[in-house]
Amino acid sequence: MYQALYRVWRPRTFSEMVGQEAIVRTLRNQVTTGRIAHAYLFCGSRGTGKTSAARILTRAINCEHPVDGDPCGECQSCKTIESGASFDVYEMDAASNSRVEEIRDLLEKVDYPPQFGKYKVYIIDEVHMLSNAAFNALLKTLEEPPEYMVFILATTEPQKLPATILSRCQRYDFGRYSEDQIAGHLKTVAEKSGMTAEPEALSLIARAAEGGMRDALSILDMCMGAGDVITEAHVRDALGTADRAFLFSFADALARQEGGEALRLIDELMRGGRDVQVFLKDLSAHFRLLMAAKLCGPGEALPGATGENRKRYAAQAETFSAERLLRTLESCMKAEADTRWASSARSVLEIFALRACDQPEDQDVSALLERIGELERRLSALEKNGVRAAPAASEAAKPAAPAPARPARPSPKAAEEPPAPEGGKMPKDVWNDALKLLKKTDPAVYAPLSRGKYGGFKDGVYRALFAPGEEIFMNMLASAERREKIEKALHQCGGGDARFEALPQEAAPAPDDGLREEKTLSGLIDTFGRDRVQIDE
Repeated sequence: MYQALYRVWRPRTFSEMVGQEAIVRTLRNQVTTGRIAHAYLFCGSRGTGKTSAARILTRAINCEHPVDGDPCGECQSCKTIESGASFDVYEMDAASNSRVEEIRDLLEKVDYPPQFGKYKVYIIDEVHMLSNAAFNALLKTLEEPPEYMVFILATTEPQKLPATILSRCQRYDFGRYSEDQIAGHLKTVAEKSGMTAEPEALSLIARAAEGGMRDALSILDMCMGAGDVITEAHVRDALGTADRAFLFSFADALARQEGGEALRLIDELMRGGRDVQVFLKDLSAHFRLLMAAKLCGPGEALPGATGENRKRYAAQAETFSAERLLRTLESCMKAEADTRWASSARSVLEIFALRACDQPEDQDVSALLERIGELERRLSALEKNGVRAAPAASEAAKPAAPAPARPARPSPKAAEEPPAPEGGKMPKDVWNDALKLLKKTDPAVYAPLSRGKYGGFKDGVYRALFAPGEEIFMNMLASAERREKIEKALHQCGGGDARFEALPQEAAPAPDDGLREEKTLSGLIDTFGRDRVQIDE
């Protein structure tokens, strides 16, 4: 009868286990020296070898002739335990036996010593599923068991176990397998099964398994039915994912901000019968690789990509700014989560694609940084093509040849720009500092003031604007006592005399021309540094 690969290739000794070197070394030393603990707790995600290690440890401590801490597999004890016929070993799934009655029945047999081996072993899988009453019933026996009794608890969620249980066990955390470890083991399995597998196919399986060896073997088992050679296309068909070329084409459409092309590719994806959530997951991984290529260059940060693909990732990463890559990756991950609850997953994907192609809102600070990053990328491309950038501020400060005299004319823009208060702070910074001060010193004034928004600074007056329906807060601030407290805070934070005025939003005067420039200038200084920004009157 055919057996699944993950059952056929389940390790029988510590030597056959893949990875988990520290845990394997410790358990083998305990078997060799005879320092066997009375309770073990094996923690880790699915498919990382918890149950396999528990069974190997069970056979090893009862083996008549252990070899370097491994069970020999030839003695009567090893054969009996391996066949599941031993009365000294009991495995229980706590997910289906979580009641206190099952634990009590189990503990009633603790007083009977082992019949054939040295130790009586209870393996309780998914132990976090036990009820509180079951944990309490287990606690006393776990604290003072007979010397021949060994408990091995396995769980994927150790945080759900009571502290009284955790403190009585030796805890071992099984980490996820790396993609290289999974791909290497899959290559060995495929070769010994008479199959040939492409490296890209094994890497794709390793990424899809997300650190679980059992999941990887199950995917490989599915792909083996497609032929003697396991290709990347076979794996993608089995997983229902889009191929790498499609991912590059879709990312290119987003880079060029071609929403129509993105919608055409989505329609092609749907007609191919692909799953939207799986595609978004693959697209997130694709943008993560682009981000790695952007920040680190094509190297070790690109697992599972061949040399040619690494160059392609690096080339496509140059078409995005780092800020836009980050924003697109974040939106893609959010869209992947939204598809779980949406009635139309295709609509979620299309909205994500159109937003990724659209320019961000001007009022968003991250949008400003993204646009600055895009300008830097274009400037770098121009410099590579021989176009020289503008001189730096230090060069611009050098004396230049005298220009022909021109009749001076007043600059209306400069006349309307609000002067900065004493101390060199920008008015918006003074306003924010005053809000923070009032929040600490006078919450009764801060509360109504925070309901308004900053309306600008002009002629020594700071203004707060209140939207329709917020007039009650504006009237609260009209009292002389509260206005005096606000002006005192502004004076303390700005260093100069200041007045305050609360206005309804529709009746507020038009903002001065310098306010928008002030915001832009603040963003440029925060991004590039004050020494790199030159202000020309």
